[in-house]
Amino acid sequence: MARLPVSVCLIAKNEEQYIEQCLRRLLRYDMEIVVVDTGSTDRTRELAAKYTDRLFDFAWCDDFSAARNFAVSRASNNWILILDCDELVQEIDVAKLRTCMQKYPKNVGVAQIRNVYTTVEGGVPKESIQIDEVPRFYNRNYYEYRFRIHEQITPRKSDNYDEMTLESFHLPVIIKHYGYDIPRQEMAKKQERNLKLLLNSIGETEGMDDYIYFQIGQSYNVLENYEKAVEAYDMCLEINRNPEKKFLSACLESYADCLIKIGNPADAYRLLDMNREYLKTTKLRYLFGKAAHMCQDDAAAIGFLTGITDEADFEQLGENVFDAYARIFAIYNEAGQTDKMEIYQNKLAEFGRLHGKQITFAGKEV
Repeated sequence: MARLPVSVCLIAKNEEQYIEQCLRRLLRYDMEIVVVDTGSTDRTRELAAKYTDRLFDFAWCDDFSAARNFAVSRASNNWILILDCDELVQEIDVAKLRTCMQKYPKNVGVAQIRNVYTTVEGGVPKESIQIDEVPRFYNRNYYEYRFRIHEQITPRKSDNYDEMTLESFHLPVIIKHYGYDIPRQEMAKKQERNLKLLLNSIGETEGMDDYIYFQIGQSYNVLENYEKAVEAYDMCLEINRNPEKKFLSACLESYADCLIKIGNPADAYRLLDMNREYLKTTKLRYLFGKAAHMCQDDAAAIGFLTGITDEADFEQLGENVFDAYARIFAIYNEAGQTDKMEIYQNKLAEFGRLHGKQITFAGKEV
C-alpha cells in the first residue's frame, strides 16, 4: 500500500523526557515526521535525529503559531497531523483516516486527547484520564495556525473570528497526553509563562478576545486564583458575540466550578440556569445539579444528577461521581424515599470498595 500522505509536525524545546517515545510510536504508520526545535539545550535534537531527517531550527519569538506554521511549511505533504512531544499516539485507524481524507478534503479532523493525571487512592498511585476533543488534522492549503499562545487552527485568509466555526470530522486517532501530569511547581511556572503571553495578546486579533479571556481564566484556575479566574470567565462571556464557539462550553464549566469553589453557588446556579440550552455535557449537567442542591432546589438537582448517572462518560467525572451519588442519596434520604435512597447507598458503597474509600451511613462503615 502507498505511503500515507500525511506529515506529522512537532515543535520541541528541551523535550528529551518524551520525544523519543513519541517518535518511536509513529514509526509503524510510516508517515513523514517533521520536528522543529526552538532552542533546546538538552538531547532533544539528538534523539529526534534518530527518527527523522526533517529536523529544523526556529528562533523562538514568543509565538507558538509562528513555530507551528514554520514546521508545516517544511512538510512534504499537504495533510498535517499536529502532535506535541509529550503526546503518545495510541492508535491510528489508517483505513478510516484515508477515507476521511477523501470524504472531507476541506474539513478539520478532531482527535481524542486522553489527558493523563496521577491520583492517589488508598495510598496507591493511579492513572486517571480526562478526555478532550481537539482539532489536530488539516490540509494546509485551507488552514493555518493563528494566535501566539493556545494557538488555533483557522481558515486561511479568515478575518472574522466572531463568526468563524470549523467544519470538522472525527479523526480516527487516539492520543495520550502527559503534559499535565507534572509537579505542581513546574505547572505553576508554565501557567505564569502562559499568562504573560495571554495578557499581551489582548486586542491583537479582532473577534478573538473572548477566547483569550477564557484561556486567562484557565491559567488562573490552574494556579488556584479562583477570583481572578471568575473575572476572566465573566469577561469572556460578556464580550462573546457567537454562542456557538466550541470553547464556550468549557468556559461555562470552569466558571461555574470556580464560583462554587469561592463559596458562591448561588451565582453558579444563576449562570447555568440562564444557559440551560447549552448544558449539553455531563460535567455541565453535574455542576448545575450540584449548584441546585446547594441552593435547595432539590427538584432540579435530582433531575440533573440522576439524569447523568447512565451517561457513557459519567465515570470520567472522577471524584465528582462520588459527590453526585452522595447528593442524590441525601435528597432521597431527606424526602423519605427509602427505596431510591437504598439504590444510591449501594452505589456509594460500591464506589468506596472500588476506590479504597470507607463510606459511613448512620455510623456504620461499609
